[in-house]
Amino acid sequence: MINSKDFAMQNRRARLFERAGNVRFVVFLAAMGLFAGGGPASAQAPQSEYPLKEIELMIPFAPGGGVDLFGRTVARVLSDEKIVSKRIQVVNKPGAGGARGMAEMAQRKGDAYILLGIAIHVHTTPLTTGTKHSYKDLTPIAKLFSEYQMMVVRTESPIKSLKEVDAALRKDVGGLKIGGASVGGADHMSVAKFAKAIGGDPSKLTYVAYSGGESNAAILGGHVDVGMGGLELIDLVEGGKMRVLAVSAPARLGGRFKALPTFVEQGYDVVNANWRGIFGPPEMPAAVVQYWRNSLKKMVQTKAWKAELEKNQWADTFESETFLASLDRDHEVYRSLLQQVGLLKK
Repeated sequence: MINSKDFAMQNRRARLFERAGNVRFVVFLAAMGLFAGGGPASAQAPQSEYPLKEIELMIPFAPGGGVDLFGRTVARVLSDEKIVSKRIQVVNKPGAGGARGMAEMAQRKGDAYILLGIAIHVHTTPLTTGTKHSYKDLTPIAKLFSEYQMMVVRTESPIKSLKEVDAALRKDVGGLKIGGASVGGADHMSVAKFAKAIGGDPSKLTYVAYSGGESNAAILGGHVDVGMGGLELIDLVEGGKMRVLAVSAPARLGGRFKALPTFVEQGYDVVNANWRGIFGPPEMPAAVVQYWRNSLKKMVQTKAWKAELEKNQWADTFESETFLASLDRDHEVYRSLLQQVGLLKK
């Protein structure tokens, strides 16, 4: 015979199973201790049961760009360091400055087996294009690092210096085709700040937006006069295919970048950085969010990850629990900046 206490417990479990809708979510509830009267997770359902299958890490840009490099690096280090037991499959889904990826994530409410690797596009894409989804429709997990941008030209370009870009834009601010990632993104903001620094109207720039590594092909193919990109372009620079005109850091970087001049040292007040972060879908189970935060905290302490930071000159700006508060502050900062350069849509 089942006593009233047992009956109440079974009834509670039944309601939770019904709400969960699938076994996967039940495992997460167990991990949070909800099957143990709200206390620590029971031995029968330890938190280590997650993940039970492959995880998808969506990159909402084409292969070859900075966000793609970030996502693949995170997946590789988590796997190599045996922090995550199941495979992390990186999937590129480019479109509309990251809007396609954010829209898909918003539709996968509560899914514990998908992550999104993205950057400031969670602010700038909706603010400049009026698309529906932003960071507010996602579950922030962690910011991993920040990096600077480079202004480059292909080696065969007649443009040899930043002063020549200055002269061309002073003559006609829309006279050069400048290629980079999404409208209003870090690349665009860097060149907009440069235009503003020389007294030009940033809204009149001829800026051509590409997805991920597609901008590299446009620069190398001569489809644009000047390119903007992340520090991952150093491979093309060292390979003799591109020439760097300026870096958007406040002072010269180290390592492979130490010979590259900044905007600042050339007399232009242009400093701009972009961060990279990991998000989950809306209503991601709390235990899963904590699993990824803990996993990423372990990862950033490894020698392998620190080597990646040094190699790529990524600035360690890791945060997890405070990430949402930072996003709230940053959103208003970007709104103000985009309004100043004439790019704010809403």
